[in-house]
Amino acid sequence: MWEHFQKGVKPHADIPAPAPAKDLNQKWFDPQWRAEYLDWYVAHSSLKADILPVANTQLGPGSLAAILGGVFEGGEDTIWIHPDPDFNDEIVFNPEHPNWILHKELLKACKAKANGHYYVGMPDLMEGLDVLAALKGTDKVLLDTVMQPEVLEQQMQQINDIYFKVFDELYDIIREGDEMAFCYFSSWAPGKMSKLQSDISTMISEDDYRRFVQPFIREQCQKIDYTLYHLDGVGAMHHLPALLEIEELNAIQWTPGVGEPQGGSPKWYDLYKKILAGGKSIMACWVTLDELKPLLDNIGADGVHLEMDFHNEQEVEQAMRIVEEYSSSSPAASKESLSKEEDAATKQETIIIKSPEATEDEALKPLFNAIVDGKLEPAVEVTKKAIAEGIQPQEIINNYMIKAMGEVGQRFQDGKAFVPQLLMAGRAMKGALELLKPLLQGSAATTIGKVVIGTVKGDLHDIGKNLVASMLEGCGFEVINIGIDVSCDKFVEEVKKNKADILCMSALLTTTMTYMQDVINALEAAGIRNQVKVMIGGAPVSQGDLAGSLVAADQGFALQGLAEVLLQVADLRAFFATCASGCFCLGVGFGLPVLKLPGQIFVFPPESGGFFGVADGQRVADDAPPQSLCRLGIVHAQEATGMPGAEPSGAQIFLCAGAQLQQAQGVGNGRAAFAQSGGQFLLGQFQRFA
Repeated sequence: MWEHFQKGVKPHADIPAPAPAKDLNQKWFDPQWRAEYLDWYVAHSSLKADILPVANTQLGPGSLAAILGGVFEGGEDTIWIHPDPDFNDEIVFNPEHPNWILHKELLKACKAKANGHYYVGMPDLMEGLDVLAALKGTDKVLLDTVMQPEVLEQQMQQINDIYFKVFDELYDIIREGDEMAFCYFSSWAPGKMSKLQSDISTMISEDDYRRFVQPFIREQCQKIDYTLYHLDGVGAMHHLPALLEIEELNAIQWTPGVGEPQGGSPKWYDLYKKILAGGKSIMACWVTLDELKPLLDNIGADGVHLEMDFHNEQEVEQAMRIVEEYSSSSPAASKESLSKEEDAATKQETIIIKSPEATEDEALKPLFNAIVDGKLEPAVEVTKKAIAEGIQPQEIINNYMIKAMGEVGQRFQDGKAFVPQLLMAGRAMKGALELLKPLLQGSAATTIGKVVIGTVKGDLHDIGKNLVASMLEGCGFEVINIGIDVSCDKFVEEVKKNKADILCMSALLTTTMTYMQDVINALEAAGIRNQVKVMIGGAPVSQGDLAGSLVAADQGFALQGLAEVLLQVADLRAFFATCASGCFCLGVGFGLPVLKLPGQIFVFPPESGGFFGVADGQRVADDAPPQSLCRLGIVHAQEATGMPGAEPSGAQIFLCAGAQLQQAQGVGNGRAAFAQSGGQFLLGQFQRFA
């Protein structure tokens, strides 16, 4: 069990519930109140099967960061830890810090209240990169892997040293003899045990994982008797070989992540077999009753730990009857049984990366290379030299900067680059672009447009949001990042104040994703919905649910994945910069200007008679020949898709610039028709929902 349940459970002791917490501060940070609440909670929870009698003393995910100076904030369902505003790269343990004192007082109060009747769980301290990210911000830590790797390694060791000191002192408070329990996963051990993780590692390469994560996880496994690694999300699977190299690691817990089937799905059988064949136990989580028997039939029972989401004790008994059918001698998975699909799950596809065309000016190739390599100083120097030699800013931007960012985005999408490389490339391009902005005054806009971006109310996750903001900024947008837990009123206020062209909303939780609709409604109520385009993103966002309904109904659009964001922004930037007359076509909208750039950039509604845009603000006759439409930068839905009577929604997205037609996600015979007319499939996975 992840959490206990109380429905239909006969209390184990006559423990009265405490008075309701006065506020969130008391709910989370009052040791005596929490001890009384947890005493009642355990007494009224089911303890059938292996459901542990344990008091959950967690103080937020990664509470070691709070001990080292991070800022606590109590939410309705959890505790958030914000970066230390005064952090200066010094990792210092202060034994008098109030957050450290709170940890000890909470555990002591719970231990006294338990009085030997149940375990007091170890808080979720976390370690390594995750702790440092909580202290200084994820984007800064990712940049450190490139800009100051030696300092980062030193900080990892400092955090590990402090971790052992903190762990040992808390262990001495909660231990029952030598035994202990952890707050989550119903984890118990006859000696010291810990749950280890590195969630930030989804954004780094295998080499960086082996440098900044693996050595410190190995040290923890060597010093702590029993260890369980929390492998979180499909993006972390490429680090499995490095984990299996740690001989002292006992077990791996698998969390599929948002949008994926849970741990009992057949999708994960090969992953479990690979872990078992590597000599580790597995923990499969959120397994349902109907998944239980097929799971054990396929992977056996030896070395398999199950976490199930029960709702009543009858379900527990049913699961126990199924488990009892399997003896402890069930065959373990062998290395020979691993499938090709399994190996593919942890390996990256080999991709051939295209270079700039040979015809490009040799003098500016170093700029392309500098941005791809994320080197700020060389990018700035080459740009200065190009300006001095009289090369036009638009040529520098379009032929080198934009192509370089597109290259980095493609490498990211292909698994050949990771988030640190994206951030470094964006930083290099932004530095070079600053030199060109004064030269663009009077002839073109100095930015593509203004973007307001924030995480919606009730959601404090900001890693992805900040990365998208960085990439948009690096590609020429002016970005106003308004942070996390943003209300409808705040979104509306910032859009008005900044006269934003685009509003970006992020949500990681399915429970907060629906708040995006509330923001849309607030924009409409304020009378500004038609003045701003809306971009939504986050792990739970997909075309099949919220994005589809929001975007179709509200003339917005969604981007899925950071690689797509980078690629699309780069390509659109190139289009906007070169388009003397043309259109940016979504097929939905109200004919309002999207961005203030050379030529008029318009979005036209389906009622526009099948046309997607205008040239220099003028409509073209419906009977104009397709060739002239292409030259003018306009395309008819029927010509675009090769489908008689095609609706704009069928034509997807088309960008037209001069005689060249650029298409994303064509349907029907569209791609063939465009190929015959010299068009290009350019924008990859740009999502447009009609």
